Amino acid sequence: MLMYIVVFVLLFSGCMANKVADSVIEKSCKNISDSIIVETITNFEKDCISYLKENPESQKARNMDDLIMVGLNNAISYLTKVKRIVETIIKERKYKSSLSKKSLEDCLKLYSKSAHMLTSGLNYLKKGDFEKARFEMNDADEAPIFCELKFNGYNKQISPVKKENNLLLTLIYIPLQFLFEHIL
Repeated sequence: MLMYIVVFVLLFSGCMANKVADSVIEKSCKNISDSIIVETITNFEKDCISYLKENPESQKARNMDDLIMVGLNNAISYLTKVKRIVETIIKERKYKSSLSKKSLEDCLKLYSKSAHMLTSGLNYLKKGDFEKARFEMNDADEAPIFCELKFNGYNKQISPVKKENNLLLTLIYIPLQFLFEHIL
């Protein structure tokens, strides 16, 4: 009988912890969705909630600090994935022209710069220095924005990573907006 009670208590505790984390995620994503920066991003609140919930680490989240870390790790991970996709496109010569190749190579440089900014921001967060973390992370959105401009703005070609860059922008803004909210 004691064994059943222990198992029940553990299961109940786990369910309650998940509900707390889900509540923190939903409330936090709703709060930052009203920001001027992200209000133009379609489905930002929905994406914020789904991408945070899909990371198992988010189930341990109890406050905004925890969500900033989870969101930042999501952004760094996805940035690495997009960078690999672009490297593969270049390596396998799946681009349309030499101008597209040059634009993709420029995108790689932008991704590297943004990866450095996000990683540096993560290091400052781990030290508890939110101002320096915000300063480092603030321009990390340049990679997806300027990468798309390389195609759509300058040479009127279609970016082979448009969808990925749009999602990357969302994933970068999640921890950045949480950080702005936290500092204010």
